Amino acid sequence: MSAAADDMKRAQAAGAGEPTDGDWPALRPVTVELPAAPAFDANTLLPMDLADFVLDEADRMPCSPDYIAAALMVALGSVIGARCALKPKRRDDWIVTPNLWGGVVGDPSTKKTPALSVAFKFVDRLEAKEADRHAERMKIHEAEKAAFDARQAAVATAMKKAALSAGNKAMDDAAAKLKDLVPPEEPRQRRYKTNDGTAAKIGDILARSPGGLLVLRDEITGLLASWDKPGNEGDRAFYLEGWNGTGTFNIDRVGRGSQFVPNLCLSVFGGIQPELIQRYLTQMAGSLDNDGRVQRFQLLVYPEPVAWQWRDRYPVKRAREAVRDMFDRLASLDPVLDGAAPADEFVKLPSFSFDDDALEFFIEWATDLYRERIAKEQSPLMAQHLAKFEKLFGALALILHLAEGRVGPVQKDTAVRASAWCEYLEGHARRIYALIEVARVQTAKLLSRRLAEKKLIDGFTARDVVRKGWAGLSNSAEAEAALSTLEEFGWVRSVDVTGELGRPTTRYFINPAVNRGA
Repeated sequence: MSAAADDMKRAQAAGAGEPTDGDWPALRPVTVELPAAPAFDANTLLPMDLADFVLDEADRMPCSPDYIAAALMVALGSVIGARCALKPKRRDDWIVTPNLWGGVVGDPSTKKTPALSVAFKFVDRLEAKEADRHAERMKIHEAEKAAFDARQAAVATAMKKAALSAGNKAMDDAAAKLKDLVPPEEPRQRRYKTNDGTAAKIGDILARSPGGLLVLRDEITGLLASWDKPGNEGDRAFYLEGWNGTGTFNIDRVGRGSQFVPNLCLSVFGGIQPELIQRYLTQMAGSLDNDGRVQRFQLLVYPEPVAWQWRDRYPVKRAREAVRDMFDRLASLDPVLDGAAPADEFVKLPSFSFDDDALEFFIEWATDLYRERIAKEQSPLMAQHLAKFEKLFGALALILHLAEGRVGPVQKDTAVRASAWCEYLEGHARRIYALIEVARVQTAKLLSRRLAEKKLIDGFTARDVVRKGWAGLSNSAEAEAALSTLEEFGWVRSVDVTGELGRPTTRYFINPAVNRGA
């Protein structure tokens, strides 16, 4: 007789016997479905020029328009960056910068990378144009620097002659000339994006280009995983602070000196495969290491794949040129000329505000967010995600306001459009966080097959499952989670028993319907 069977007999003798057939619920299939992806309504979410561009590019590719739209919103916000902000309240000095984090979730065949290329080519164009302008500015600077060096050398020669002649007045005149010489300031190149910079290098770029920076990654989970490596805790803190978009940051390194970042403003975007984000979320949910980093990816979309069809037609030229001009205009934006209140001692950036109707709408929206949706949310991860929606709303409202070329306060129709984005993105967030439940049920389903194959006998423990070495069930926590799920579906029942040494043990009994093949 096996040790497990022996233990079961002792458990029955202790008064905790196997449930009878009448005690068992109906056996249900072990399965779960992802929530449906929210429908993308371009005309509700986007101004006309952006909507026309997104639908045209997505149709010709073809790919989900959600991919291009989410990437475009982050791209536009990154170009505006930390040069201005939205001040949602009239008296408080709270401000929201338009930098956002997001990504596209999909299999390799869903054309995530081409969609990102379409959206971010406008940022690439700005980066290339600025590089050319900077090269010309550097030529002028080099000439000015050579002239400065020549003047400095001439004064130094005059000082040497004065020293030899012991003429105090000549020496004083030369010293005064040297003091008046001002070296030409090296021109700064504005940077728009980076693909693979270290936190220290990104800090160096932002110190010289304080308008903000886009971090564009092909695979976002690689970036997230890098923060979890020992010794990279500082990188994680750097990025998390960069999401806020309004703070300063000091970087101090032995051998590199100190670096002061006046505006730590980071936008982040990239692609993610469902299996990778599912694995990352599952590991995070099962640990205590949840600092809100995933919840900051507010523009993370996971649409249904679009069926491939052959497309070969010219782009809509008007739509493409309108979006190009939009990026050019935002790159040279002067917020104060467009109606932003100037920065002051307490509000460090020029800031736009809501008009009266938009403010009333925002107050109603925020009240519902906190008193209804967050207060009644059952999922801790989703509640934490929703808690960052105020920043999302404000950033989207400012991006949409400036993208349309409006001046003065943000109006109600723009606020309504920002709220539609929030509702749409909440649906995607629920679909993405549901991957955790899908992973849990998938593991339980694998275990249910083992039960149907009679790989375990009645009265087994979680430790017995772990000893089998099955995939996804390598430790007690994973085994107990899978067994808890199977109990929800009626496949097993847990019974707490006391062994001969008085130690409590949880044993699991198998629904007889499993053995009958029901």
